[in-house]
Parts: sequence; C-alpha cells; structure tokens
Amino acid sequence: MFDLRGKVALVAGGVGYLSTPTCHGLAEHGASIMVADINNQGVDHLVEDLKERNPTARIAGVSLDIGDEQSINNAVCKTLETFGRLDILINATYLSIGKLVEELSGTEFDASLHLNVTSSFLLARQASQHMKDGGSIIFYSSMYGQIAPDPRNYPPPIKPNPIEYGVAKAGLEQMVRYLAVYWAPRNIRVNGVAPGAFPHPIQQKEDPDWVHILASRVPLGRVGRQDEVAGALIYLASDEAAYVTGHILNVDGGWTTW
Repeated sequence: MFDLRGKVALVAGGVGYLSTPTCHGLAEHGASIMVADINNQGVDHLVEDLKERNPTARIAGVSLDIGDEQSINNAVCKTLETFGRLDILINATYLSIGKLVEELSGTEFDASLHLNVTSSFLLARQASQHMKDGGSIIFYSSMYGQIAPDPRNYPPPIKPNPIEYGVAKAGLEQMVRYLAVYWAPRNIRVNGVAPGAFPHPIQQKEDPDWVHILASRVPLGRVGRQDEVAGALIYLASDEAAYVTGHILNVDGGWTTW
C-alpha cells in the first residue's frame, strides 16, 4: 500500500514546517523527489537529510520563487531534466502578510492573492503539461479557507489569522474543484489538504496559554503534530486515491465540524 516507486514528485515549498515531513514520507514510500523552495540553504539541508535517511532514493533540489513565472518554469524543467518525468505536484507555498484588516494595504492584499492563487495556478498548469500518463496535483489549503478565525481564540497581542490568507485559501479550494473537472479527461487528479491548528513549536513555547485555547477548540482536544499532515498527502499522491479528485481533505482534529 502507498507504493510510490517509479513516481516523481515536485514539492514546491518543500522546506516548510508541514511540508518537510511530507518529503520524508514520499522518500520512504519510494518516490523520487525534487525539493523546491526559495530557501536555498534549507533545500540543501533537506536534500542531504533525505539522502542520508533514504540512501537508495533519488533526491534533488532546486531554487523556486513561486512569485516568478520563469522560476516556476525552471523548477519544472529541472525536475524533467533530472528524473525524466513528473507524476506528482505538491504545492505548499504561501504568503501571509499578517496585518489586521485596518492595516493591510491594497498592494499587500494583491501580492498575497498573486502568490497564493495566481502563482499556484501557473505552477499547476506548467506541471500538468508534462503529466503524460496522468498524475496527482495536491494543494495545501487551510481550515481558514473554510471558516473565519474566531477573535476569542486570539487574545492580544496575538492577531487573528489574516484576511488575505483566508481569502486566498478559499480561492485555492475552488481552483482545486475547477481543475479537477478540467483535467479529469487526462487522468490528472487535483485535490487539497486543509490543515488546522498546527502552531509552530516556537509559538507553542512562547505562548502556551494561547496553544491551550486552540487545543480546547479542537474536538480531539489537542493541536496537531508536525508529521500529522504527511499521511494525507501520501494517500492523495498514491494510486490508492485513484478515484479521488476535487476533494479537500481536512486535517484539523475535527475543528471545522462544529
């Protein structure tokens, strides 16, 4: 089950907190991986770590600025040059300005939408052109693409999840549905995962009271662990999900059910 041997995955934003375990999971299940990120040093370190843990795996890295269309094209081309094919695209990139509604400029709002939505579209379209035998495209969304942040969960000075991030993720989820239908005749599946309540360990250490508030809002009674999104990605990337497309898989401990 979940045999990814012979498949090639391009992981955009692969160095991120929630996407790093996904890269490890892909390697453990036999996939060849191109780690793409704007953090070049992080790419080098992750590629080295993946190779050390998976000596027989085919792993490479490439610099990717998701906001630059030429950089997108270069990352896809580098994947094809290195591995000869492309079967899986995972997009974990994002931009969050992090300001309150009253503080956010129109330019900043547009920049977030461009990187989170427009650039995601360009990357998916470029990758899809090289999925000759079908494929799997998976976007990282968020529970805040489906619900609004409750201000009671964010005691000052902590700011609520920002509006431009939630709006962009909501748009991304509609793009999942649209492209799933559009590319279905080519057997390219398009899905998303929507994590929720995954505060970074630094936040957990600095604001334990806030983390307790978040945990109390989750039906499972705790926040998510770093590795708990990877399984959903591996499933959607694999042939076990061959009849799953246009779906947003929530990984939120049940947050969005109430």
